[in-house]
This record gives sequence, C-alpha cells and structure tokens, in this order.
Amino acid sequence: MLEVIEVSKMFGRNVVLKNVTFSLKNGILGIYGANGSGKTTLLKIISGFEKPSCGRVFFNGREITNKAPQEIVKLGVAMAFQIPRVFWNLTVHENVLLAARETHYTAEICKELNLEDVLFKKAKEISQGKVKLLQLAMCFALKPKLALLDEPFASLDAENVEVVLEFLKKRGSEISMIITAHRTKILKTIASQMLEIRGGKIVGSS
Repeated sequence: MLEVIEVSKMFGRNVVLKNVTFSLKNGILGIYGANGSGKTTLLKIISGFEKPSCGRVFFNGREITNKAPQEIVKLGVAMAFQIPRVFWNLTVHENVLLAARETHYTAEICKELNLEDVLFKKAKEISQGKVKLLQLAMCFALKPKLALLDEPFASLDAENVEVVLEFLKKRGSEISMIITAHRTKILKTIASQMLEIRGGKIVGSS
C-alpha cells in the first residue's frame, strides 16, 4: 500500500527527517517520538502538504512524491492535523457534509464520534475536544484507503480518548492508518506495527 523510501527533509540548515524508510501493507501503524522529532513533517510529506528534500513516496504502486494534496486525497489518502483545519463559521454537520464522499455515511460517523449533540452548532462554538472529533469525522467521511492521523488523542479528556479509541478500532478493520503520538501507551492498544522516530530518524520498530 504505502512505501516511503529514503525520505529526508531540510528547512534551511535544519535537518527534520533523515533517510526515513518504511512500508505499510495494511493495518494500523503507530509512530511515536518526542515533540519536534519529525512525525508531523513525515505525515505532511506523505499527504502532499510538504515536499521532501530527497526520497520517494509510493501509494498502491503509484509515485505520489510531488503530487498536490488534492490529487493524493483523490487516490485515497486523507489527513487529520494536530491543529484542526475546519470551516469555523459552518456547522459541524456542514463541515462533515463538505468532506463526505457519500452523504449517507456522515450520520454514522458523527454518531460514533459523539458529535450528535453539536451537529448544528458552528465549529467556532464547540469545545476544543469536539473540534478534534470533528476533524476526525471529516477525515473519515472522505472514505480514505489510508488515514494519516497526527496526534489524534492530544487535547482530549479521558471520555473522548475512549470514544476515539473505539472508533479507530472499528474502522481499523476497513481502513489502514498511520497514527502519531508522543507516548506509546495508547498506540500499543490499537497499532499492529510501531515505529520510533528520534531526531528525524527511525530508530526502532516492533
């Protein structure tokens, strides 16, 4: 499904990623590391929001290294950012509908992510935790083959962490995922593979 080959990224003289190589056939891959270790940059490169300084990325046998994010989404790769990107003046329902490939699918997703009580509130009127859930709903409403989830548990209370865990466990049988976190405890409960990234390098796998 996904192949990342010798990917490096520099911002000026700052090396953010160095010779990152891994593959994912299916299932859930957890990537963990401290803040600033390169996790977010790696997901942005896979999804087309950043271009690598060198290296190549393939999805289902097609090279996507220099494709625009819109093209990569059409191929079946969607990303949920750590800092949510939503339409703040639209309602939760309108946000999810805008992302949806099939509108009948949206009610199911919103129910599973505990968004039913805020469906008709504007995104700017709901809590930070609910906004995180909204972005997940928008990502999965695209019906991707591969979902890239950057720190999906950050800023969530214990109740919503459980909501997200159950949702991802259920969807993990249908959709492959790469999930980043700076702690391993939660990742280990859902990931079939784990990678550790430190200083922009993959330093361990399990």
